[in-house]
Amino acid sequence: MANLGINDGALPTSFQEVEASIIQMYQPGAKVSHLQEKLQKLQRSPEGWQLAQTLLNSKEEVVRFFGALTFTVKLNTDSSSLTDSDVHALLQSLIIWLIRSLEKGEGVLVIRKLCSTLAAFFIQFSTTWTRCLKHILYCLCLNQAVPYSNLTDAPETALLVQNISNEKAIIVFWFISTLVEDVGKMDSSSMKTHRYHQQVVPNVNDVVPLIERYATNSNAGVDVKCRQEAMKCFQAWVSYSHRAFIDDEVVLDPLKSLTKHAIIALVDDTLYEITIELISDILSNYSKFLEKDDIALLYSLFGSQWAQERYQRLVNGDFDFDSIQFGLFMIAFGDANVEELAQKAGTEPQCQQLLTALGGLLGAEGYAVNDDKIFVPALEFWSTFVECMVDVIYSSDGGKHPLWFSAASEHVMQAVRKCWLKIQFPPPNVFDSWDSVDQTGFKDARRDVCDLLEQFYLISDISLLNVFIDYSQQSIATRSWTELEASLYCLSMLSDCIRNHTQEDEYLHRVFDPSLVSLLTSHQDIPVRTSYVFLSLIREYSEYFERYTGILPQVLNIVFASAVNPYLAKNASWAIKELCSKCRTILVPELGVFLQQLANMSSFSLDSHVKEGIIQGIASIVQAIGTEEGKVAPLEQLLHFIEADVDQCLRLISSYLSSHPGPNSALPATNSPNDYNTACELDVAALRCLAAVADGLQVPTDIPVDLEKKASRSTFWISGGGSIIQQRILSIINKSYDALSNRSDVIEAICRVFRGGFRELDPGPFVFTSATVAQVLLKANLQTPSLGHFISAAGSLISSHMYDEENENVADVLLKWNNHLLQSLAEPSNDPDIAQRGVELLSHFVSTYPGILLSQDSSILEIVFVFTLKALTGSDPLPKYSSAEFWTTFVGLQDLAVPLQLAIDSALLELGPLLSKALIHNFGGNAARSELDRLCEPLKKLVVRQMRSKNWLETALLNEDFPSDKVTTKDKTIFLQKIISLRGAKGTAQVVRDFWLTCRGQK
Repeated sequence: MANLGINDGALPTSFQEVEASIIQMYQPGAKVSHLQEKLQKLQRSPEGWQLAQTLLNSKEEVVRFFGALTFTVKLNTDSSSLTDSDVHALLQSLIIWLIRSLEKGEGVLVIRKLCSTLAAFFIQFSTTWTRCLKHILYCLCLNQAVPYSNLTDAPETALLVQNISNEKAIIVFWFISTLVEDVGKMDSSSMKTHRYHQQVVPNVNDVVPLIERYATNSNAGVDVKCRQEAMKCFQAWVSYSHRAFIDDEVVLDPLKSLTKHAIIALVDDTLYEITIELISDILSNYSKFLEKDDIALLYSLFGSQWAQERYQRLVNGDFDFDSIQFGLFMIAFGDANVEELAQKAGTEPQCQQLLTALGGLLGAEGYAVNDDKIFVPALEFWSTFVECMVDVIYSSDGGKHPLWFSAASEHVMQAVRKCWLKIQFPPPNVFDSWDSVDQTGFKDARRDVCDLLEQFYLISDISLLNVFIDYSQQSIATRSWTELEASLYCLSMLSDCIRNHTQEDEYLHRVFDPSLVSLLTSHQDIPVRTSYVFLSLIREYSEYFERYTGILPQVLNIVFASAVNPYLAKNASWAIKELCSKCRTILVPELGVFLQQLANMSSFSLDSHVKEGIIQGIASIVQAIGTEEGKVAPLEQLLHFIEADVDQCLRLISSYLSSHPGPNSALPATNSPNDYNTACELDVAALRCLAAVADGLQVPTDIPVDLEKKASRSTFWISGGGSIIQQRILSIINKSYDALSNRSDVIEAICRVFRGGFRELDPGPFVFTSATVAQVLLKANLQTPSLGHFISAAGSLISSHMYDEENENVADVLLKWNNHLLQSLAEPSNDPDIAQRGVELLSHFVSTYPGILLSQDSSILEIVFVFTLKALTGSDPLPKYSSAEFWTTFVGLQDLAVPLQLAIDSALLELGPLLSKALIHNFGGNAARSELDRLCEPLKKLVVRQMRSKNWLETALLNEDFPSDKVTTKDKTIFLQKIISLRGAKGTAQVVRDFWLTCRGQK
């Protein structure tokens, strides 16, 4: 064929050109995409059928492969153009090419592609080629392409199977495996593709005898390659047979007769890799495929010498691929039969033996994750096992334990002991030599063990602690640090489980045995990890030391000594914070010692977070002092430490400015020099420590609040003896802001300090007057970084001081400040964060001081209301949400003083049409789906509260600016009628969603 009959000048016009293009495409460095585009056009052209035939005659393998591929492309894109006679002729042609390829000794590449092409033919014409497998068998046995209509003359499948050669059988396996894999990818619930699954079913009776012949080793003349392909084919069909559990019309039960052959084949080394993957897959994904006899055969297999040898290799540290596969196979069997294993753990020897073996997987040689690759999967099995037991407890009447729990629990306990050995850290030099993935994986495995312990605790109760208490005491006696670390780690992770248990203290007495505390106090060579986990243990059980103070001084000495160790400091500071918080009343007499400890540690370069934790702990002791006067002196000492850092910060900034003359605004915010960076870090750390003092001074949440107590606003901290404390705190804040107002982290830290006072119910060092806080907030403008935090702080201030007499004046000033910010911002999209926070602050005013809001100058009010409407119609979700909340609150105002209510109603007469238009703008298709529920809230209020809402909404719907052309006037009228008739009821949101979908053309 010299010419292809194609007139497109951009495409090859002769076979030689096409062949050259195909060969070139597979060469290294070829412009694949360009060549592929040209060749795909040829494949899809009407001449593609002829092209495929011609290419299969080529002397080049890649060209022949491309010819078979072209048949596939044409089948998938142009099969509708074929007549019935064309279809039969195409099938004949494909089979002829398959037979011819076999006769010529064609390579795997082309033959496999021809097999996948035949599978594609089945998908397109399944109704005319239902018994495709038998037809292929018949043709290959005759070595000629017989018309499908002659299949009635063929002998029984069993006879065909016996007469087919090994080479041809492999081809058949490739074809039928590809077919079920391709059909299996189709959705059986779809009416369009369901027929393919129905057409596959008749072939199961042909594939079973074919696989069976090659699945056993008893048939003479069967080579290994055939047996391997038979098992792969079985795996493909078993995977497909899972549809039998989904689709009642797809019945593939005859396949189950082959399972025993696959199980027996496991012991054959040449089939091991294929069959163990096959059986493991069945067990993991669709164990119902297995019959009782199959399960019994697998139990027997696990007891065989073959299995024992493989098991021993695995637990002795052989983690090659085939060993891991065996372990995963065992685990898959355990998962599939977990209920039976649990319930028969004490009665059936085979269940006992398997559970013992599965427990043994937790004790394989080597370190978990880095060496031992089976530990984590085995751990997952035991978690499943325990979950099964827990489910039984919660599903049974009264939560009683059945008789089999004792034996099952003993197996879990043995697993727990092996886990304790496995989670022990390797020596530091070994652990440090691992890559980060293995290090993280090992730590994750430790946490997974603790998850198992927490689950098992629901069964064993507090007695589970005995295991680790005993190990801990043994480790203390032998000075085995890794064992002690693992024991204390497990005990610390069980803290949430035993909290408030009636026997909690009885067990904790043994945990915090004097021998443990003495060892950690006196011994100098304790590894860091052991000390670290002991600090975690103290933190988790800090409440215990409130009840039993005997060893508290020793424990405090340990944690303070650890605070200067860079590896332990952060955990030590957490422990100090927790101990001081829980034991604050007891520790008041020792407050001076704590302050001296802090002073002593100042000579060390403490991490800022460490210092913050220690200061918060000491502040919580200050909170427990009985009188306000008694708190002043220790607070002055705490502030001294903080002020020292602020002063150092200011000196560094002064030094920087002297060497960089210029206005203060020239201070860098990023890419700063070292001195300036150090100054910033010092100041932020100081402010965080100041906020930590505020947090520590909070009244504990577990102290009851006297709701009948008469309000008494002490002035001690504002104008009395404590005022010096407030003045120093404010000095720190003002100095920090004035020096570093260009730093967002400084702004955020200042807000955190103020929030500490907002949360307080009674007067205190951080409970400033609203005017005092406002003076700081009012310094900010649009150029202030993280301005949104200041705006949010203003909202919190208004809420926390809403009953103060002076607050109305402050509120008025803050409102004017916020209005000025929004006016300067102009558009919400210019800074969505400021827009969101600003509108949220307006919502605070609407709910607390609506009169102040409406008393503003009319021109300013217009700007503010228009701004909220712009936020409502904008594309930024957060300002939109805030605006929706604002309008929901504003429209919902009612039953207020007559003049104020009249002012609100009058405002809504002008604003109602604008709000309606903004809402309809969103419902007409411009809102995101996730925004609709929130936007419905102001709509509901509008419909319920405003008689004119129907007219306003109707005008907005019929306005020429309505955003969608996909709805008619009738659609709009029906929508409005539904909204009005629902009067804000629950169904409003669904009506809005339906209308929104219609406006978008999606319904």
